[in-house]
Amino acid sequence: MSARRNPTGLLAVPGFVPLYASTWLWHLTRWGGLFTCSYLVTKLVDAPFLNQLVGASVFAPMLLGGIAAGVLSDRIERHRLIFATLWVLIPVTFLMFVLVQTNTVRVWMVFPFMLMVGMLGLVNMTSQRTLLYDTVGPAHAPRALTLDSVGMAVASMVGTLLGGTLIQAGGIGAAFALLCLALCGSAVLIRHVPRPVRQTSMPTLSIREHLDVGTALLRRSPPLRSMLGITVVMNVFYFSFVPLVPVMAKHLGANAFLTGVLASAAGVGQLVGGLVLASRGDHRRGRIFVGGSILCLCGLGVFAVVPFLGLAFIALLLAGAGQAGFGSMQSLLAIEAAGRAEQGAALGLLSTAVGALPLGMLYMGVSAQWLGAPLALFASSTGGMTILMVWLQRWPHVLQPSDATAFDAAA
Repeated sequence: MSARRNPTGLLAVPGFVPLYASTWLWHLTRWGGLFTCSYLVTKLVDAPFLNQLVGASVFAPMLLGGIAAGVLSDRIERHRLIFATLWVLIPVTFLMFVLVQTNTVRVWMVFPFMLMVGMLGLVNMTSQRTLLYDTVGPAHAPRALTLDSVGMAVASMVGTLLGGTLIQAGGIGAAFALLCLALCGSAVLIRHVPRPVRQTSMPTLSIREHLDVGTALLRRSPPLRSMLGITVVMNVFYFSFVPLVPVMAKHLGANAFLTGVLASAAGVGQLVGGLVLASRGDHRRGRIFVGGSILCLCGLGVFAVVPFLGLAFIALLLAGAGQAGFGSMQSLLAIEAAGRAEQGAALGLLSTAVGALPLGMLYMGVSAQWLGAPLALFASSTGGMTILMVWLQRWPHVLQPSDATAFDAAA
């Protein structure tokens, strides 16, 4: 029986379970932290632009730091790098907990905290996904990366639900305590992941050489260019809505707990969609990626105009199902577009494309401040769909069937 048809085969791979669990706790910290800080800003001030600035801060490092993160991932032993990012962030998160508990927190303090989460998260994500690929091997990689996307969906769902519940029951400080515990658990688990033996000897590249490798890879890989362009569109026009969920929830009359429920809706949809994709082992990766993008933008448009909390939840549930298709295929398409020695560069380029997200959040923040959150979200949905269709007319290559082994054979 092939690895694609044997779900237990992946679980038997040494190191996969602790690596997956460690990664899941990191995802919980990132998405739970984004929700908690967005809610904190909403409570302290009535300014939708500042909510968007929270999200822009956490994703801003990706705009300029993607290539540098790829260099670090290729130059430094990945276990050590992941462990270091966690132990830098743990005391900083604990400090935020203390500031909130003592009522000395100020709005401006949220932004450097989110910036640090973003910087360390970028290094962690680039290293972790490459380590995951090395740990499970090419045969298990499609299922492993799909399950990673499912794990991120669950973490997003659980992080926002627990955040809303803890805030309702014990205040915002309780949510920051959860983030501290999750980071500590992630650090403990990564110590139990064996170091995989790389199949080939990798050259050590400088940042300039990494840029040259990435530029060369972009020139000769139209599918990678196509995928990265769609990634930019999605991060500018779709994912930039997340910090506005508390604003929309307030507009719909929701308390802290129901705000967490609403914020978890996309995660629930992504979980269900990801489980379906993981069970199918479908190789139509580009079509799933594009179809998921379209569903995301449609769901966002509906979310912007519905008048009731229940309908808003359903709209984000559908958008989350689209996120499953988009997210589960994104890293896999980038990795398979590169040779083994270029995987760090490919993921660095992907991180740089995701770095368009803070620009989208700033754009969304200005729009929401001027037009109101509902109209700004609807305009983002329709604008994103239009640009996506235009891009696919010019660069349809991601829709073409790919051979995961072709690139390494030619490299």
